[in-house]
Amino acid sequence: MKSRVQVGAFVLVASAMAIANWHSVQADEEYVTKARAQTLIQEPLAGVEGKEVIIKHFSIPPEFVGGKHVHPASVYVYVLEGELTIESEGETLTFKAGEIYPEPMHRSMVGKNLSSTDDLELLIFQIGDEGKPMMVKAE
Repeated sequence: MKSRVQVGAFVLVASAMAIANWHSVQADEEYVTKARAQTLIQEPLAGVEGKEVIIKHFSIPPEFVGGKHVHPASVYVYVLEGELTIESEGETLTFKAGEIYPEPMHRSMVGKNLSSTDDLELLIFQIGDEGKPMMVKAE
C-alpha cells in the first residue's frame, strides 16, 4: 500500500485539480450503490467557501454491476485491489490495483467488478458543493 505521504500528496493534487475543473450541476436523484461503502472523510474544504471533500472506501463484491450514474463533481478513483471496469458511452476501460481513474463529470457510466472470486477495493475522492451527492442516477 502507498505510504501516507504519497496518499496525502495524491489528495492534495486531486483537490487542486477538482477545484480548477469544477462545474456546477443540478442533481436530481442520488445513486445509492449496493457495494459496501465507508465514508472516511466528509468535511468542508478548508479555504474554499461552499465546497467539501469526500473520501470513501468501497468494497465491491465479485460479479458486481453497478447502476448507471453520473458524477456531479470531480471524482478520482484509486484502485487498491482487483480490477475496476467502467462502461461509458460505448467505451470500456479497465483499471488495475495501483492505478487512478479520473472520472469525467456529467458522463453516464456503469462500474463493474468482473472477477468471479475477488472483491474490488477502491478509494474514491471527490471535491464538490457542500451537501451534493457523490453519484446521481442516470437514465
